[in-house]
Amino acid sequence: MQLSSLLGHSAELVRIIRKSPQPGDTIASEYFRSKKYLGSTDRRFISGLVFHTLRTLSLSEAIATHLGLEDVVHGAHLLMDNSENVDLSFINDLPLHVQVNTQDWLLTSTQRRWPTDAAEVWRAMMQSAPLVLRVNLRRATREAIIKHLTAEGIECTAGPLSPAAIVVHQRVNLQQHPLYLGGMVEVQDEGSQLVAYACAPAETDHILDACAGAGGKSLHLADLQNDKGRITAHDIEWNRLKEVPTRANRAGIRSVWASVDEKRPTRRSSKDIAHYDIVLIDAPCSGMGTVRRLPMVKWRLTPQTLERHAKKQLSVLEQYAPHVREGGILVYATCSILPEENENVVAAFLQAHPEFVPDPLPAGVIPSGVEGKNREMDETSSGHSVISSFSFQADPFHYGTDGLFMARMRRIANTEQRTQNSE
Repeated sequence: MQLSSLLGHSAELVRIIRKSPQPGDTIASEYFRSKKYLGSTDRRFISGLVFHTLRTLSLSEAIATHLGLEDVVHGAHLLMDNSENVDLSFINDLPLHVQVNTQDWLLTSTQRRWPTDAAEVWRAMMQSAPLVLRVNLRRATREAIIKHLTAEGIECTAGPLSPAAIVVHQRVNLQQHPLYLGGMVEVQDEGSQLVAYACAPAETDHILDACAGAGGKSLHLADLQNDKGRITAHDIEWNRLKEVPTRANRAGIRSVWASVDEKRPTRRSSKDIAHYDIVLIDAPCSGMGTVRRLPMVKWRLTPQTLERHAKKQLSVLEQYAPHVREGGILVYATCSILPEENENVVAAFLQAHPEFVPDPLPAGVIPSGVEGKNREMDETSSGHSVISSFSFQADPFHYGTDGLFMARMRRIANTEQRTQNSE
C-alpha cells in the first residue's frame, strides 16, 4: 500500500481513538478487523504510527502546525522518519511540556519528585513498552525459560529488578506459546512484579488482595508462598475477577480465592475483621505510569479528576486497613508517577492512623541508589514527608519499567502505640 494511503488510515484511526473513551489497542483491533484488506505489514505500520502519534501528540501537533502539514499524523511520521532531513530545530524553542509530550501541570507535578529528571521520565514515556514475562518459579527457573526462548530465536534477557522477570526484546505474541499455556510464565511488567516482593509473604500467611483485578499480583504472591498460604482476591466487579480461576488453574495455583467485594463498610468490630497477615491495596488510579501502553490517559487527565482519584484512594485505604491484624503488613500501590496519588495519600493516611507506621521494604526490593533519590524528594516536597526505606517509585527512565509506586506499612500493637504516644 502506498504511503499516502497508510497515512490516511493512520489519521482515521487516531481520530477515532481520540474521540472514544475505550483503550486505543481495543479500538485498533476492531478497526483492523473491519479492514480485512490490510495486510500484516500494513497493519504493523499503521499500528506503530498511530501509537507513536498518541505518545507524541503535543509535539506532533506543533510540528504539523509549524510546517503546515495535513494533520497530526503527518507530523508524527516526520518525527519518526525524517529521511528528507527537514529542519526541526524549532522544537528546541517549544515549551518543555510540549517537547516531552505531557500537560504542563503534569510536568510540574512530577518535578516535585524529580527536580532534574522529570522531563527525562516523560521522554521515556514516549517510547513503546517491552514485553515482560514473570516466571512461575515454583515450576521453572528463569534461566531455563530464557534458554528455551533463546533456542526458538526469541531474544530475551533477565530483568534487572525482579528475580522472576524476563524482558523480551522483540515483537512477539507469546500468549499462545506452550510456556504460557502451560502456566510456566505470565505477562507482567517488572515494576508490577516488585509489589509482591514488597509484601514479602511467609508461606502460610493469610493475604487479602483488596483490589485484585485480574489477579496477577495474587498469583505472584501464591508463587512466592509455594501455594501454601491463603489469598483472598477481592474486587468490586466480577468482570475484573472472572479470569482469576482460569489463570490460577493454568499456573497450578490452589491457594487463591476470588471474591466480589460488596463495597459496604463492615459492621463487625475491628477485632473480628483484623485477621489478615498482609493486606495489599493496588488502588484504582490515573494510570499515569502506563502511558507507554495507554498514551491517551496523559491527555485526558484533569486536576479535578486527579483530586477525585486521591480522595478515592484514601477512602480505599480507610476501608481495608482495619483488616490488617496487629503486627501485620499493609502495602499500598498504584500504577502512577504522580505524588498526589502516592506519597501524599500515604502521608495523609499515616497522619490519621497512628496505629500504622512505615515499615522498611525488604532487602533487594529497592534498587541500589534509590534511597538518595527519595531523600531528594523529601527536601523538595512541601507539606509531606517521605521515608525512603518504606516507599519506592519505579519509572521507565530510571529503571525501564512502567511507573509504579509502592509503600509498606505495619500495624503496631496497642501497647506499642501507647508507648509511642507517651514519648
